[in-house]
Parts: sequence; structure tokens; C-alpha cells
Amino acid sequence: MDLSQAIREALENQVLEHEPGQAALIIRDAVAQEGAEAVAGGLVDAAAVALRRMVAETDAAYDQAELLERLAFDGVVAADSLDLLGGFLVLAAATAGGVRPSVDPIVAEVGAERALFGAWLAALTAIRIVAISLERTEADVADDVVAALGDI
Repeated sequence: MDLSQAIREALENQVLEHEPGQAALIIRDAVAQEGAEAVAGGLVDAAAVALRRMVAETDAAYDQAELLERLAFDGVVAADSLDLLGGFLVLAAATAGGVRPSVDPIVAEVGAERALFGAWLAALTAIRIVAISLERTEADVADDVVAALGDI
């Protein structure tokens, strides 16, 4: 299974079929085959697709500090994961804008497992905030992301 197919299947399992355990197994297998850096990069690409759709349709942007504060306040993200999420959202936003930074420094700094958690969290967060912004369901946005990843 290639990387984009693995990420598509993981997103489908997580968002569409509500099977997080199966999504985790797919990501684990992709890491074993492709490596943590490649999988984290693919998850950044998925988040970027969602963010690109939001900007294309609304021409709006989120203030990152405000977004992270809100996610922490609502209990969506643990306080000790905010910096990691913020870093991956910056990578996704840059990628959506056309410049794809390397995930390698984050993986080297925090380790493969923590980096993959951050990349997965960023992809799911991007899907959620885009769904809210576009007044669509997360499943609809995930479908768009999955379809776009199929074209890559």
C-alpha cells in the first residue's frame, strides 16, 4: 500500500467509519513501510488540502494563538500538546500556501511517536476547523481530502 492510500484509509476509518483503532493500525503499518518522517509529511499534506479548501472558499484565516487557546479551553487538546499541534498546523498552512517545510526537524526533536501524534492531530484538527468554517460536516471535508489525496 502506498503512502497516500494509507493516509486515505486512515482518515476514512477515523472520520467516516469512526474506527480509530483501525486508523491507528493503518498508520502503524505505513510507518513500518515508509518511515515516520514520510507518514508525518503525508499527514501534513492532508491537513494542507483541508486548509487550502477553506481559504479558497472563504478567503479567511484563523489566528493560530486564538485557535490553540480555544482548543485548550474547550478541552479538545491537552495543554502539553498545544505547541506540537501548533508546529504542525504551521507546516500545514505553509504547505497549503505552496511551500512544504520538512517535518524532519520536529521528528528529530520530539521523536517519531510524538511527531506522528502531532501530525495526526493536526490533520484531524484541520478537518474539524474547515468543517466549522465552511458549515459542512467533518465527513464531507474528509471526503474532499481523501479525494484530493487520491489525485496526488
